[in-house]
Amino acid sequence: MRRAIILLCIFICLIALWLMRTAFQPKEPVSASKVATMPQTSLSAPTPPKAEKPPAARKPLQITSKGKIRLKPGESAVLGYWEIAPGMNGMAIVTPETTPEGYMEMRTKLLHLSDAAVEHADAEDLFPDLFDFENYSAIAPERLRSLQKTLGSARGVDMLTTPTVVTLPGQHHIISIGNSNESTISLGLQADPVAEDGGYDLSLELQRQEP
Repeated sequence: MRRAIILLCIFICLIALWLMRTAFQPKEPVSASKVATMPQTSLSAPTPPKAEKPPAARKPLQITSKGKIRLKPGESAVLGYWEIAPGMNGMAIVTPETTPEGYMEMRTKLLHLSDAAVEHADAEDLFPDLFDFENYSAIAPERLRSLQKTLGSARGVDMLTTPTVVTLPGQHHIISIGNSNESTISLGLQADPVAEDGGYDLSLELQRQEP
């Protein structure tokens, strides 16, 4: 019985020593299996703004119109066109005549008229309709005299030039003028006599170049 007690005590002491040894053993350091990495931020140079192209030089606006009018002897051609400037209209009056020497003489008037002057002269029919740019008309000598008399006393009428052109029949001639706004108006004329009735086929070419 004593021997069994002694063996039990020895066994308990061995267990106690093993527990003490296990408790006092240094623990192995925990090794990090993963290395923490800082997020990498890539810095890129800002994209330079695109260089703006300089605006292209504005080309002058050029308007060209052509027409032909059959004139009886003594009649005149009237070319009316809209708005050379806001509220202003253009008119060209051409009267052809054959000289005794056989040359072609064309008396020409170029003028600007305000809307009020056109209405005052009752000349709306000599100008284009709403959706047109110009109007070619033939008028008799009586109406031409009345029109010129009315425009001579009306406000808002600017007589630009009154040249007389002398050429050979069928020869082309150009009248060119400029105004204070640096715009240019050119009027090309060509008169071909008509043998049947002594009249003329008058060709007109109007060019307007705006600044």
